[in-house]
Amino acid sequence: MIIWYAVLAVTAVIMVSIFARIDNWQRDWTTNFAKLDASASEPDLRPHSLAASRQEVASRINRWVDEHDPWQWVSADEEDQQTRIRLTRTTGLLRFVDDVQVRLIDQAPGTRVEAESQSRFGKGDLGQNPRNLKELVRGISDRE
Repeated sequence: MIIWYAVLAVTAVIMVSIFARIDNWQRDWTTNFAKLDASASEPDLRPHSLAASRQEVASRINRWVDEHDPWQWVSADEEDQQTRIRLTRTTGLLRFVDDVQVRLIDQAPGTRVEAESQSRFGKGDLGQNPRNLKELVRGISDRE
């Protein structure tokens, strides 16, 4: 009987920790996609401008990803005025993989960073995709 109470307690702790992370109950149960948007209410969810070249920002992202285990660099494609970077981020507990697309666009003076994150599985992301973008933006902004 004590084992069942322990299992119940562990399950309750896990559920509370998941529910505590949900910022927007309406959005997080039904949406598995987020992107940096100029009209976002939170500054960390808006496109960022950095005073560095595209190559420097791409290198900064690559170094940051190397230092953070849940993140993986997948690929980068250079185009005329932009660089497209594909990343993945794996969640801790259930090991779900989210795809993160980053666009680095030339602008004077420096680079504009746009990004989007999408879960591979599920209808709702429990707020993980916006957290992915915030984590990425903070990570590359801290390196300025």
